[in-house]
Amino acid sequence: MSSPFDLSGKLALITGASRGIGAGIARGLAHAGANVILVARGEAELEAVAAALRLELSARAEFHNVWTSICDIGELARLPGWYAEQLSQYGTPQILINAAGTTRRGMALEQPLTDFEYLQRVNVTATYELARLFARELVAKNLPGKVVNIASLMTFASRPGTAAYTASKGAVGQLTKALAIEWAKHRIQVNAIAPGYIATSLTQPLVADPQFTAWVEQRCPTGRWGTPDDLAGPAVFLSSAASDFVTGQILAVDGGWLAGL
Repeated sequence: MSSPFDLSGKLALITGASRGIGAGIARGLAHAGANVILVARGEAELEAVAAALRLELSARAEFHNVWTSICDIGELARLPGWYAEQLSQYGTPQILINAAGTTRRGMALEQPLTDFEYLQRVNVTATYELARLFARELVAKNLPGKVVNIASLMTFASRPGTAAYTASKGAVGQLTKALAIEWAKHRIQVNAIAPGYIATSLTQPLVADPQFTAWVEQRCPTGRWGTPDDLAGPAVFLSSAASDFVTGQILAVDGGWLAGL
């Protein structure tokens, strides 16, 4: 009997895959057997991640495909045509990881409205549109699928200077639930991972702040920043047959952060 976590033969599309959480999840899915399409804006960085992953797979005698695709998901009008190109070139993904996202920090009274609108477009609207493009194709072909969105601790709570980001990640959490309810009849599970404080290029200004890092290490029960690799196992679970009766859930991968006071 094969492992319920085995993704062999599955095609996964991962946005935000050139760094951080997206790259970590891409590695996890590839090592679980999936063929992967790595998506990001920056070609050089994306190709470097793909080359490293191919080398890693080859060294472990794991022979499956690692492809790359350049796309700025914030350019919403281009997404349908771009997604059609992926279908034509690589086939139909049955796993979608919406890992692309960004932040702009600022106090609500001073932050430009354009920052708020930008975060909604990239973190929420693009996630929604990609999920719809993904699901429409599966419904048309009567295929099951898995959507994994990336939420945040800010889906549940907030801190000063994150109002726009918190609003976007709160929306991702509720969107996850709504799509899960609509698409369950189509055998499409929609879940989200809510990472805790993860050390990435996006959080580097906070990691580099000794006072903030000391606060994270004291506040988090496991006493450390998380890493992108900490998200790989949960993503494999939510992408695999092991989670076929799990939908509409937001899985906190936060070192116990939300469990404490």
